[in-house]
Amino acid sequence: MTYRRNFLKRAGYTTLSALLTTGFLQKDKQNENHSINAAITNSTIENTPLRQLAAAKGKRYGTAISSDILLKEKDYADLIARECSIATPNGELKWNATEPQPGKFTFESADAIADFCQKHKMELHGHTLFWHMAKPDWVPYPPTLKMIERHVKGVMGHYRNSPVLKSWDIANEIIADNENETDNATYGLRRGVKPELIRDLFLFAASVDSKKKFYLNDFGIEGATWKSDRFLKMVEYLKNKEVKIDGAGIQSHLWFSTAYAFDEKGFSSVLKRLNDLEVKPVITELDIIIDTPLPDSIKKLDQMVADSYKRYLDLCFAANVDTVITWGISDRHTWIRHPDWIPGKTFRENPQLHKFLRPLPFDENLKPKLARNAIAQAFSQAVR
Repeated sequence: MTYRRNFLKRAGYTTLSALLTTGFLQKDKQNENHSINAAITNSTIENTPLRQLAAAKGKRYGTAISSDILLKEKDYADLIARECSIATPNGELKWNATEPQPGKFTFESADAIADFCQKHKMELHGHTLFWHMAKPDWVPYPPTLKMIERHVKGVMGHYRNSPVLKSWDIANEIIADNENETDNATYGLRRGVKPELIRDLFLFAASVDSKKKFYLNDFGIEGATWKSDRFLKMVEYLKNKEVKIDGAGIQSHLWFSTAYAFDEKGFSSVLKRLNDLEVKPVITELDIIIDTPLPDSIKKLDQMVADSYKRYLDLCFAANVDTVITWGISDRHTWIRHPDWIPGKTFRENPQLHKFLRPLPFDENLKPKLARNAIAQAFSQAVR
C-alpha cells in the first residue's frame, strides 16, 4: 500500500494546514463558533460519545475494526462500542479471507464482527467484494465473470438476512493511480478492467441482495484531479446504465502540511457532482498525516491534526455527507505505523519521526485527543 501514500502525496490530496497553523481557523471562525455552540458546553462535547453527537444530526460515526483485536483487547472493544454506530471490517470480508479456495467460503472472523455490531446496536459496512489486492493467488485481476458471480453470491448471500450489514463496497479502487497506469483513457480503470465488467458486477450484486446500499469506493478523489474526474465519469456511467449505486465512498487518507494547500474548491465540486448524480458521498477510511515541515512538539502536531479534521468535516457536512468512518479509532492500531506501510520517504527513513504519526481520534492509551473533540464539534455544528 505504500504506492497509495506516495500517490496521495504527489497528487496533493492534502489539507488547509497552512491556514490552520497560522490561526486562520481560530481567528476567522471564533465568533461564528461561539454563537453556534452557545448551548453546547465543552463538557458536553468531551463526554458525549461520538455516535450520540452524530445521531443527533442524523449522521453516523464509525471505525474499521479487526476481529482479533476485539477478542484480545476488551478496553479497545469497549471504546468502539461506546463511540461508534457503524463499523467496517478491516480485512475479514475481503476475498482472501472469505473465499481462500475456489468455492469454499469461511466467515468465522467476519461473523464475529457482525455479532459484535449486533450486540452493541451498530451497523456493519461490507468491505469489499472486488479489489486488486487482498485476494488469493488463484484469483487473477480482473477475475473472470464466473469467479465474480460465485464470489458475490457466496459472500452477499451469507449476509442477505443480516440484521446489521446494511451496505457494501461493491468495488474498491478500480480507478488507476494515474494516466500511465490505465488502458482506458475515458474512465481511467486499472489495466484489464472494462466498464462493462463493473456494470455487470453491480447488476449481479443487485440480483443477489438489492436491499443493501451499494458503494463505489476509492482514494485520491479529494480534489479536482485526473483521478477524481475519472471516478465521477465512472459513477455517471453506472447511473446511465441504470445500475443500482447508492453511494460513493471517499476514503480520505489525507496528508496535511504547511508547505502546500488543500484543494477545497475542487473537493467541494466533487461532492456537488455526486449529489447532483443522486449518489450519496460518504467518508469511508479517514485518517490524517501531518507532512513535513513538522512542528516542534506533539502538542502542536495534535492541534494541526484536530484543526484539519474540523475543516475537512465541515466541508463534508455542508455537502450532505452523513457517514464518517475513520480507518481505526486509536493510534494504537493505525495501519500507518505498520512497518510495511510507513508512508513517505521521510518517515520511512527517520524512525525518530514515527512519533509524529498520530492520525486518529484517540491515542495509544485510548485517551481522547484534540482530534476526537474536533470531530465532536463538527458533528455538533452540522446542520441536520
